Parts: sequence; C-alpha cells; structure tokens
Amino acid sequence: MDASLNLILSFNVIAPLFFLMVIGYVLVHGTKLADKELCSKANALVFKVFLPCMLFKNIYQSDIKTQMKGELCLFAAGSLLVLFLLLCFIVPRIVKQENQQGVVIQGIFRSNYVIFGVAVVESMYGSENTVTAAILSAILVPMYNLLAVIALSVFGEKREHDWKKVIGNIVKNPLILASVLGILFSCASIRLPQAVETTVSDLAKLATPIAFLILGGDFDFSKVKGNLKTAGWVIFVKMIALPAVMIPIIISMGYRNAELLSALLAYQTPVAVSSYIMAQQAGADEQLAGQLVVFSSAASVVTLFVTIFLLRQLGYLL
Repeated sequence: MDASLNLILSFNVIAPLFFLMVIGYVLVHGTKLADKELCSKANALVFKVFLPCMLFKNIYQSDIKTQMKGELCLFAAGSLLVLFLLLCFIVPRIVKQENQQGVVIQGIFRSNYVIFGVAVVESMYGSENTVTAAILSAILVPMYNLLAVIALSVFGEKREHDWKKVIGNIVKNPLILASVLGILFSCASIRLPQAVETTVSDLAKLATPIAFLILGGDFDFSKVKGNLKTAGWVIFVKMIALPAVMIPIIISMGYRNAELLSALLAYQTPVAVSSYIMAQQAGADEQLAGQLVVFSSAASVVTLFVTIFLLRQLGYLL
C-alpha cells in the first residue's frame, strides 16, 4: 500500500483521540463550561457506567467461542507478570529515592488500556473486531490494580494494606463485572430485549469521547516541572523500548490486524490516570506519578501513530 495512504489512515486513527483531549483541556482550562470538579464526577460516570457498557456490548455482540484468542490472552497475562517481576528486581537498584521506586515500577507496566485499547482498535477496525481488546481488558485491568498495590506497598513508604479490601475492590470493579457478564451472555447465547440492547449500545457510544475529553481536562502542565530525567527514561522504556521488544514477539506468534493491534496496545498505551491517585494514597511520590501520566499521554499521540504507520507499511495491520 502507498506510504502516503498509510500515513493518512494512521493519522485518522490517532488524530480524533488527540483532538478530543485538546478539546477537553481547552474546556477545563480555557472556558467556564467545565472544571476539575466536573471532570471528577464525569470520570466516575465513565468508569461506572459508560466503559462497563462498552466492554459488555463489545463482548456480548461477539462470538466469543470462536473469536477469543486464548494463547494471546495467556501471553499478555504472563508477559505482564514477568515484566513486573523484572521491574521489582531492577528498579530499586537504579532508583535510589524510596518513595519513587513503586511509582516507577507501576509507571512502566501499568497502562490505560481500558480506554485506549478498545478505542484505538474500534477506530481502526470497527466495534465488531474489538472482542480481543475487550477480553484483554478484563484480564489486564485487575492485574494492573493488584500489581500496582503490591509495587506501592513493597517499594514505598506506606506498607500497610488491607488486602481483603483490595481484593474485594478488584472483584467489585465495574469493568471486570461487565466483562464477565459479557462473556457469560455471549457463551450462553443469551440475548437482551431489543430496547435494552439499544440502550446499552447508546451508553457505550459515550465512553470513548467523554473519557478522552476528561483525560485532556485532567492535564496539568504545571506539574511537569522536576523529575524530568526520571520521567524521561521511564517514558522511553514504556512507550518505545518495551513495544520494540514485545511487538516482534507477537508478530512471530502469527497475530495480525485487530488481534495484533489489541496486543501491542497493552504495551504502548499511556500510564493509567488512576496510578496518580493510588500513589497519593500510598504516600509515594505523587508528583512523579502525575508527570508520568501527562508525559505518557502526550507521547502516545506520536508513538502510536508511528507504530501503526510502520506496521501498516510492513503489511501487519491491513
């Protein structure tokens, strides 16, 4: 395919998400139409209603028995666990400031996959091809949360955690519940009444635009000062080095198109916004955590665009 056409197609996948973030930033910081308080409330609405509806719909409307890629799911979960263990071994030997160690560990392994993963795949291949990304969300999101708690408790200042409460929160996570329900409905061939299905579908359509508007609105460039060196190499490892290692492995496993894109996004999406909140609650370096969210979100616009363009040029994403 012509390089210029691939360039345009790659731009058209990423640009709308970037524009939504810019609009969100302008609405919060440049007008009186929205503020941080509204973003906080809208964020809860997206997390508890819109995103669960999107995940449920994408899985529910798929033929999970034939579309689920078991080997890819196992690889994603296994590689995340291996990466986490390697980071726990390496990071404390490089980062000497104790309250930054857990932040750096979660900053590298923890991705905002639940928002970027499904959204980018849907933008490129349509909602009917997002089942792999949706199932990966159901697997990776609870792992991100559990491993982040471990990282911040073992490599941080506050080491006391109510593990029963942590596990309970993971089990009650709306995204996990929605994914499990979607899998059950799909496998059992249970169909919702048309009116209910249409309502769920309409709510699901709100997830991506509102989530990216909020992400842009939450940007605070005043927090990017300091820790530039640490934040810089963390972003390099997360957004460039790690994908450069993992993408060839996924390709060698035979995955292409929507499945390949779903998998690579597990390694090249920005740091989850909730990592800042968790770092704050754990007594870790919340400023560094916030900087990692801002820098990785900004960098993703370029790195995802370049990755998609190159893979299209090489014929792996058609």
